[in-house]
Amino acid sequence: MIISQSQSTLLPSLNSSILTDLHENQYAIIDDFLPLSFANQLLDDANRLYAQNYFQQHYFQFGGSLLKKPNIYELDLTDPSLTSRRQQQQQQQRQSSRIDLGQWDNVIQSLGPSFVSKIDELETRRQRERQHHDNSTSTPDSKSIPSPSLALDAETPPAIKVQLNTGGGSFPWHYDNPGPPNQRSLTCVVYLNPHWKVGDGGEIVLWPFLSSSLEIPPLHRRAVLFWSDRVLHRVLPSRSDARRVCFSMWCHGKRGVVNSKEETVLSKDVLRFGSYDEAEAFFRRSALQRVLSRAVYGEEYLESLLECLVVGGRRRKKNVENGDRDGDEGGDIGKEGTEEMESEGMSSKEEEKKLVRQHEANVAAILTKLRPLIDEFRRRKDAVRGG
Repeated sequence: MIISQSQSTLLPSLNSSILTDLHENQYAIIDDFLPLSFANQLLDDANRLYAQNYFQQHYFQFGGSLLKKPNIYELDLTDPSLTSRRQQQQQQQRQSSRIDLGQWDNVIQSLGPSFVSKIDELETRRQRERQHHDNSTSTPDSKSIPSPSLALDAETPPAIKVQLNTGGGSFPWHYDNPGPPNQRSLTCVVYLNPHWKVGDGGEIVLWPFLSSSLEIPPLHRRAVLFWSDRVLHRVLPSRSDARRVCFSMWCHGKRGVVNSKEETVLSKDVLRFGSYDEAEAFFRRSALQRVLSRAVYGEEYLESLLECLVVGGRRRKKNVENGDRDGDEGGDIGKEGTEEMESEGMSSKEEEKKLVRQHEANVAAILTKLRPLIDEFRRRKDAVRGG
């Protein structure tokens, strides 16, 4: 039975401090994001749906392969109008089977849309106040680089997925929006782990570009918000007997703003910096950091990638057309096309070597054009890490 709950009882009190954190730190943390009873009901419904086999194995893309994330399962609650034809068929099958989503229907119908609307309202107010301040200040602070606007599409409900880690699984470093045609602007991850304790693992780690990384425990009812296209992040392995449950809401940005040419094409004009300090300040705030990230954080990327995989089996995607790329090295996949399992009989070591070679080739391609900048950013990354 679904207990209908109003928007006001589901959505927490969100205020301007959340937007301040997002713009100054590129992330925000909200504890007690959900009412306790509602969070507990969501967890019960997630466990029930998993037991009823409605969750599916999670895969992610690396190069041209779909790789299995062992022990990670997901249930896609995305609005069918925003999904691929394959996903729409899955939605229709679920509806025709009269699947009881329980309280997750309230997330789809109320919590998700009202969250986007409220964040957009706060962002619009913040941008208006900033414009007023700029107009009334004769000598603006030349040292400060303004954060871009979230530019949310308030008319589009968020994409929502429930994820369940049965133990031992992890996620490699990635951006939730790796590039076009993805439209994600803001990520909100909400945790449902009432019995989590130190040592269970499954912490999310945020690593804003050339800043200190932050390890965040997945506490019950905690929400973690961050820019989808500007915050590198991963999930640490869970203990083998520690189940971890969360759901993610991805708020879409306006077309023409998110993944615009200015945010995806690293031209010679962009690279005309007066100093490395100026370059660092620019890339910290720009989604163009995604072009450099694989090389700047090369060792960390590879380590996390190998850590999360069961090496030796992979999927290949064929006839891909007109699909959404929800993620690259670690994100989700939503492309049209057929899938087939490859059975090449490769050993774990052979598959591991192939992944290493592919990663090294990607890094080498970036270094060929941008070695001095990459070397300096690596030095600065290590200095922040060591300091």
